[in-house]
Amino acid sequence: MYVNSIRLRELRLARQWSQDQLATLCGLNLRTIQRLESGAKISNESLRALAAVLEVPAESLLTDEPSPGQSALKAMREGVLSGLEFTGTTPRADFWWFALGVVMMLVFVKLLGLVLGPLPLQLASLVVLLPWIAACTRRLRDAGLSPWWQLISLAPVAGILVLLYLLTYQIKKAEPANATTS
Repeated sequence: MYVNSIRLRELRLARQWSQDQLATLCGLNLRTIQRLESGAKISNESLRALAAVLEVPAESLLTDEPSPGQSALKAMREGVLSGLEFTGTTPRADFWWFALGVVMMLVFVKLLGLVLGPLPLQLASLVVLLPWIAACTRRLRDAGLSPWWQLISLAPVAGILVLLYLLTYQIKKAEPANATTS
């Protein structure tokens, strides 16, 4: 069974709850809520807990198939909307769509700067700085790494390359151990 991640997120946001608050109310782990909002499989126990807290039928939280990655424009839009949010996580694909949006905007402003001078590029760089740091923080957290790894980008050239590598990192899902009792 897969959770309808879009519906789950909409229900949570309608109540103005953070992922952490929903996890606490359901008795689930924060990481479980993050995975469920990414379209992961859901256990019967987690489904019942979520349905009870959100006061909806359990079946309304399910979908037949895992949700595909969101569209590029939607990922860019959500990256902008959550621009100053340093909590939570950002899936790898969503982060890179947001990064592409930032690069495209900076290229456009750079071209505009050829006509108007360097001021538009300087202003645009300042505008995207905090959202970029926030997105990197969420992405590193999603990869299971400390957001403090961003400081490595202060090292010339190699630091930026190391940070870009870390931003591509993906957590390997642990295989469940065989429960054998003797």
